[in-house]
Amino acid sequence: MSEQPWYMQNYKEQFSAKDTQRLLPKIEAALAIEQAERNAHRDTEHLHPSEMCKDNWCARSSYYKITDVAESDTRSLNLKSLNIFAEGNNIHDKWQRWMWKAGGLVGSWKCNDCYHEWDGKAPAQCPECSSLSLRYKEVSISAPDYRLIGHADGIWEDSGGSAVIEIKSVGLGTIRWEAPKLYEGYESGDLSLDELWKRIKRPLTTHRRQVNLYMHCLGIHNAIVIYEWKPSQDVKEFQLSYDEELVKPMLDGATEVIDALRDQVVPSRPIRATHKSCEFCRFCSYKSHCWSKNGSQ
Repeated sequence: MSEQPWYMQNYKEQFSAKDTQRLLPKIEAALAIEQAERNAHRDTEHLHPSEMCKDNWCARSSYYKITDVAESDTRSLNLKSLNIFAEGNNIHDKWQRWMWKAGGLVGSWKCNDCYHEWDGKAPAQCPECSSLSLRYKEVSISAPDYRLIGHADGIWEDSGGSAVIEIKSVGLGTIRWEAPKLYEGYESGDLSLDELWKRIKRPLTTHRRQVNLYMHCLGIHNAIVIYEWKPSQDVKEFQLSYDEELVKPMLDGATEVIDALRDQVVPSRPIRATHKSCEFCRFCSYKSHCWSKNGSQ
């Protein structure tokens, strides 16, 4: 292969595919380059709902990112994680296409022929050139007062009004991370895969936080969350109403980051952060820096 671009330097040694394999190492390298390039152009000046909704979101970590502190613990990219990213994107594309064909998908669109962009509801063709080759660009999220930007998966509009759409691919890894007590039932043999799926009666907490933050930003007080169960491709639909109590802690955290940036003071570590290898900190890209003597500077 040609010389790797600069944004691959942290990933090249982390490939998991074996040198004796013929195809997988090349696919892994190509996907890692694509993902690393995407990360290199990711906005780091704002807060993002997809990060803020997580149980281990940390204002201090977000402060480091916004102030361009170099990551001290770069997360590895391997074929498994890259495949998970790709599958998530494919599921979004699939469901958005189906909602478009069902006639209720609202958001931003782009013509693949004349590149015209517009906002609308399930268009049949480009309003400028009449092309049938269109692309859905999701729904932009913005809350300047909280330094927050992002994209929702879509907005559905029918006789019942408007609802924010959130699409999630759910597998055992999701349950293990987001609902550990439920996962323990499966791991112990008390629950089968089908029984585990049946136990999910509402979206997991992280997903409820995320879609409620979208509802807050968009001023839409209803949401539809679609779950696709990886083991069987079974699906569920959950309908939610806006819950201010879920949103408030995230907005308070955003305010903490904004105040810290204004005062140029690194935010305190969350109470749950006890050491760099604790459950709260262990996956943070800044944990070594944070727990070093320079972390509070």
